[in-house]
Amino acid sequence: MSEAALPAPESTEVSDVAKLPAQTEEESHQLIELVWRFFCSLRLTLANLLGLFLAMIAGTFVNPANDSLTNIEKAFGGAEHTHSLFGAQVNPILWSYRTFELYDLFHAWWFTLLLLSLALNLIACSIERLPRIWYLVRDPEKRLDRVQGIRHKGTGAFTRTIADVRDAFAKRGYSAEIVDGNFVFAERGRYARFGVWVVHISLLLILGGGVYGRLTAFEGTADVPQAGGEAEAMLVRKPDGSVFRKKLEGLDGTPFIVRCDDFRLKEFEPGRPKAFESDLRLFERRPDGSAGKLVARQTINVNQPLRYGGLTFYQASYRQLDDQQRARLAMTDKVTGAVRELIVGPGEGIDAAAGLRYVLTGYDPDFQGQGPALQVVRTELAAGQKFDDRGTLPPGSKVSTFWVFNKAPNFDKDNREDRFAFTFDKLTLMYATGLQIARDPSTPWIYLGCFLLFAGIGIAFYMSHRRLWARLVDGKLDVYGASHRNQESFENEFARVCDDLGIEPKKRPAPRDPDAAPTPKNDAPPSADAAAPTPAPGAA
Repeated sequence: MSEAALPAPESTEVSDVAKLPAQTEEESHQLIELVWRFFCSLRLTLANLLGLFLAMIAGTFVNPANDSLTNIEKAFGGAEHTHSLFGAQVNPILWSYRTFELYDLFHAWWFTLLLLSLALNLIACSIERLPRIWYLVRDPEKRLDRVQGIRHKGTGAFTRTIADVRDAFAKRGYSAEIVDGNFVFAERGRYARFGVWVVHISLLLILGGGVYGRLTAFEGTADVPQAGGEAEAMLVRKPDGSVFRKKLEGLDGTPFIVRCDDFRLKEFEPGRPKAFESDLRLFERRPDGSAGKLVARQTINVNQPLRYGGLTFYQASYRQLDDQQRARLAMTDKVTGAVRELIVGPGEGIDAAAGLRYVLTGYDPDFQGQGPALQVVRTELAAGQKFDDRGTLPPGSKVSTFWVFNKAPNFDKDNREDRFAFTFDKLTLMYATGLQIARDPSTPWIYLGCFLLFAGIGIAFYMSHRRLWARLVDGKLDVYGASHRNQESFENEFARVCDDLGIEPKKRPAPRDPDAAPTPKNDAPPSADAAAPTPAPGAA
């Protein structure tokens, strides 16, 4: 029998036999309801909080030194840590660190999912409760004969008018109004019901800020030598140990340069630092890489950072550049009065003007009994001549030598005929200031969330929505009251209200909150003879 090619199917649609039955509209709604109830459930909230709690504990022990993945791989990269799995040699420790990002646990993908899950849980719970609270605040039931399940009641004879009842409520701080002639409704603290909402919003801001910060924040370092050292970029280390160079740019993308004019180290004793600070200036960076317009200037220390262009410059560390001491000088221009602070080493030239250079050539700790002094060589070229790189002086150059004394700051200014005068402070080592440069745009949102959290907790726990209803019929006054929180405090206040009106308060237990009870929509007053587990407000 010869083989025959089967005809190609006319379409790629699945046959009726293989098709799954289509969901009915009711089943689709049930699925949506199940998903909605899942995100509204208290179990999900507890699971999220438990997961975050365990993650925080794990973050304390898994990588307490905040080591990079590179160092972790070096520590656990030996063959003794590998095991056979599915025919391959696998290092379970490194696999766990890489897969679950345990080297940077609080920025790991699964920790972010926990934050997102808790955020969705809060959003769902808030939306679930909002309509009832909103309508209760916006459109409260104002007639006494339409509410049920009220716990606090007062009744008695009343010879004054319904306006007097309203005024008595108002004196207690309630917003009161007369309804339908013989009813009074009063309330106070209606917005206290939104305290829980404020707490939810604050938590969402904190959670959202955490996720946003994970995606956008970064932190780098830069070592800038003192005495005019500059840096146009910083080194950013990723959690996996890799390092990349990132240019210093403002929020608008404009590049800039950071310059360290001076660094000062204070010590309790040699080798024991007490405090350190840096004088920083920031300049716009020109296309050729040179410094342009001055945009910021500040002296920073450990507790006083510099903020510019969305970046924060922290004084984080310092390092000594070499063992050679340098002289700290000040050069004053007698013509303009400008003072230039300098840190200069032996043999380094100071170009004061065109064709005029000063070079430090010696130091004496006690020059002829006058204390520490520096020897400076002054070289002045003839007009039109320039210094060359080999140090050869052209014919006609004027060379002179003078001393600058530490204990006589004005000696050089008063005794030497020159446009520029020097003062000598001390010998110092050369340092590079260590700057920590960070950007975290989520910080303001997290601070706002923390502020709202405290405000929401205060509203939720220390404020309550209190309502009073009153009805005056044939000289008999009925007053009812309800509070959604702090029942004991409200009971005392309700007793004072009844005392103001001259009626007797009575406490009536009720199993239901008036907000949860159904609201009958008839205008007929409740019967005095009615007998029910939860009597209507007008019952005797």
